[in-house]
Amino acid sequence: MSLNPFSKKKKKKQQGVEKGHREPIVVKFFKEKDPEKHLKVSIDESTADKTGSATTEDSNETVDGKRHAKFVPNDKYFTITVYAFTAVLAIVIIAIMIANITPVMEGVKRFIHVLSPFIIGGIIAFVLTPIVNFLDEALFEKCFKIKKPKVRAGLAILLTYIVFLGLIVLAMIKLVPEMADSIKELIGKSKSVYGSIMNNLNALDEQFPDIDFSNIIDTAKENLPAILSNIGDILKVSLPKIFSTSYSIVQLVINILLAVAISIYMVCDKRRIAAAATKLIYALLKPEKAEKVIENAKESFQIFTGFIIGKSIDSLIIGILTFFILTVFQLKYSLLVAVIVGVTNMIPFFGPFIGAIPGVLLYLCIEPVDALIFAGIILAVQQFDGWILGPMILGDSTGVRPIWVIFGITVGGAYFGFAGMFLGVPFTAVIVYLVNKAVEKKLSNKHIEVQ
Repeated sequence: MSLNPFSKKKKKKQQGVEKGHREPIVVKFFKEKDPEKHLKVSIDESTADKTGSATTEDSNETVDGKRHAKFVPNDKYFTITVYAFTAVLAIVIIAIMIANITPVMEGVKRFIHVLSPFIIGGIIAFVLTPIVNFLDEALFEKCFKIKKPKVRAGLAILLTYIVFLGLIVLAMIKLVPEMADSIKELIGKSKSVYGSIMNNLNALDEQFPDIDFSNIIDTAKENLPAILSNIGDILKVSLPKIFSTSYSIVQLVINILLAVAISIYMVCDKRRIAAAATKLIYALLKPEKAEKVIENAKESFQIFTGFIIGKSIDSLIIGILTFFILTVFQLKYSLLVAVIVGVTNMIPFFGPFIGAIPGVLLYLCIEPVDALIFAGIILAVQQFDGWILGPMILGDSTGVRPIWVIFGITVGGAYFGFAGMFLGVPFTAVIVYLVNKAVEKKLSNKHIEVQ
């Protein structure tokens, strides 16, 4: 017998195994310990005898000739009724939504706007979770030999967010002022752009006398002043309103801080969230169906997060590489153009073209030769991205044909703008994956193979 009063507490601590945030969710099936303990309902023998002696022709008539109202539940017809009611209700709701598509889409946009901190926080958590796991395993577990999972997880999350927030602050201090100066300079030069373009066109007319530039020069004289005036007015009016009307600075800062805080909670409690979702699915569905739902959810999650993380890393590298090459060739506004190229590169297929057009137009107004150099640089960078960098980072993360990628970009961009063009691709990939899996299962059950 131990005289240590803390011995029992120590034993209890040793019995419990501390779960780390990288531990997988385990589902265990167990049998009932005491199968004899069931709810017992006593039945009156006289009632049972009367029920047993009732005629089979009329279940409501007893031996004494009296009729009794009697409800016998039928699981089969009850299930059919529930399915029919659900189908009719779904059809009615879909019909109402189609008839009022504009208010419905506006409501969806407002709902997404309200949930934007959670969406941004989820994206940040998706991007930073692999880094947290890597630091937890490679640095704090293997290098520093820290045994407690919670301590490792806390240190990994702390270090990851210090670096992440440090990069954001550095970008705000260094990149934003320089980009603002470039935009101000462009606005100030908007009045002299017309003369520069006309001088370049006249120089081309003198250098290449065999080519008739008269129509181009006449068209430029007629339309350029109005176009440049409108562009200058748009820049002067829209840039201040970005922070004054639709988004105030205070609201933007609050949303960013809220998104970062939400992402921290998601990274810290990702195992609890996964465990709660697993419990809910197994509680509502049968074990076989619950297992399939969880398997499909894992595959969909990997497709979605794999695309977001891979495309973010790919676009970051492309933006840095573009800035470095533009700096080597001593082209103006290299930082502003590189940021545009990196951000628009998030959009598959159309992103490189969308990012190249502003740069080409900008350098055409300054120096046509610079526009040709920039076009050649973008072409080389995009070839490198398409053939080497993209497959190396992304691989076949979406697993869908280009037609579905274009469909996701078109529909997402039409309803949700730039974010829809980016997120529409992984959403489409997930939907195509689930539909293909369901179709293959149906064909397999019918012993049909389509080649």
